[in-house]
Amino acid sequence: MSLELDPGLVTAGNPALVRRIIDEMDGGTIPFERFMELALYEPENGYYRKPGRIGKSGDFLTSPVIHPMFGWSVAAWIHEVWTGMGMPSEFTVFEPGAGQGQLAESVLDWFEGRDEELAKAVRYQAIEPNSAGSDPRVEWVDEPQPADAGVVISNELFDALPVRVFDASQRGPVEVHVRWGGEAFEETRGPVATIDGAPSQGRFEVNPKAFPLMQRLCGLIQQGAILTFDYGYPQEELYAPWRTTGTLLCFYRHTSNEDPLKHVGEQDITSHVNFTELTAAAESAGCTVAGPLSQAEFLTNMGMGQLVESARNDMQKYFERRNAVQQLTDTAGLGRVRVMAAFKQLETAPPGFEESH
Repeated sequence: MSLELDPGLVTAGNPALVRRIIDEMDGGTIPFERFMELALYEPENGYYRKPGRIGKSGDFLTSPVIHPMFGWSVAAWIHEVWTGMGMPSEFTVFEPGAGQGQLAESVLDWFEGRDEELAKAVRYQAIEPNSAGSDPRVEWVDEPQPADAGVVISNELFDALPVRVFDASQRGPVEVHVRWGGEAFEETRGPVATIDGAPSQGRFEVNPKAFPLMQRLCGLIQQGAILTFDYGYPQEELYAPWRTTGTLLCFYRHTSNEDPLKHVGEQDITSHVNFTELTAAAESAGCTVAGPLSQAEFLTNMGMGQLVESARNDMQKYFERRNAVQQLTDTAGLGRVRVMAAFKQLETAPPGFEESH
């Protein structure tokens, strides 16, 4: 069934995408997970096909676009891993969900400015089917080939994966479905499910793609480490009794809301990550795990404060860096992002995960 939508009624979002979703519903419903997948990843009109979604003129800011210092800190971490591995002459950096390549650019700049040998050894692969940056030092690929030695870096990757949404009930978790109500998308009740460890009250999300994705990322390297930045909590915090409305959050023109059924294809939809599950996935793939700890702690441990102090001879640069650090380490904002490292065949754990003081 194909519905002709009155343009005056299409306030739900991108008209072509709204029509695509309604056609798939065929007069019925689809699970919220499928709705979120189409809203974000539909090949022609999904949100992640939208240009300019990140940045001051977009919908939200991420750490790599705040200031290159974030990438420099990640590069320093990679350098320590590479050095600890005996400085292999071939070393691959994989970045899934690389966006427009801001993180890659700052990481590679740091390599070239600090260690020419590492810069020559590195092959940087951005795994990003939705866009490609212009930096010639970066390879843009859809399907990467595993490497003997390297690291995998992801920033806010897992929290954008489609999730199943449930409401706890006396019969068990009831899955949330979505239908078209004539002028807008609406929630409706789906079937009852069985979920181990599910909360006994309120709304919650389950991310079925996170575990296998972490396993695949760990499988990209035979030796090295995987560094993950994402919003999330260990399971006991994620499913705490007081958290009764879930963690689903949307970003539209630098404002947040909790309604994923509007601005379809025009707003980001995220859900906090279960780090207990990510840890289990990494361990099942043969890794040892450090963290998670907060981004504020990690960046402090990696010496970001020294990057600020080193610019004191240029007051404009100094204040730019100081303001950027405040944003990157603000525990009410980006500073509360969690950071986890998984490592394989390394004699010592990667740096940055010692206790902060």
